[in-house]
Amino acid sequence: STWSPNPTSTSVTLTGLQSGTTYQVRVRAVSDVGYGEWSNIVSGTTYDVPGPPLNLTAEPSSVSAILRWDPPAEKDQNGVITGYLIKYQLSGDSSSQMNMTAETELSLDNLMTGVTYNFTVAAINSNGTGPDAAMMVFTTIPDTTVSPDSTGIIAGVVVG
Repeated sequence: STWSPNPTSTSVTLTGLQSGTTYQVRVRAVSDVGYGEWSNIVSGTTYDVPGPPLNLTAEPSSVSAILRWDPPAEKDQNGVITGYLIKYQLSGDSSSQMNMTAETELSLDNLMTGVTYNFTVAAINSNGTGPDAAMMVFTTIPDTTVSPDSTGIIAGVVVG
């Protein structure tokens, strides 16, 4: 492609390029006298942050959950995936907790029982952190154990 010269600038931003593609660029000066010689060719490869991870799942217990996901589609990895940023929060809460891992699963411990949580994951490569995957919602399993009242007696009805 050809770009129109800007007589007051010594740089240009190339837009509309394909991620993961190698481009060759050369330049030459233009003046009232005519065109100068072409520069040497310089090559560069464009890269982008990765796309979002896929297939988020949660396997909750009463006070923990195992979160799993798949890497972004191969065409959306834009290089080597070096890790994942996991964000989770109580449903309806505006603040979130963050964890990082190089794996495609994370175990969350010390969660509250019978509570709904939201989580999402973003993939990381050498170009940065990609967008979050669609949010996943899970609820920890309610604790159904029977506990004694303050007297140490378990309330109940005796039939007989």
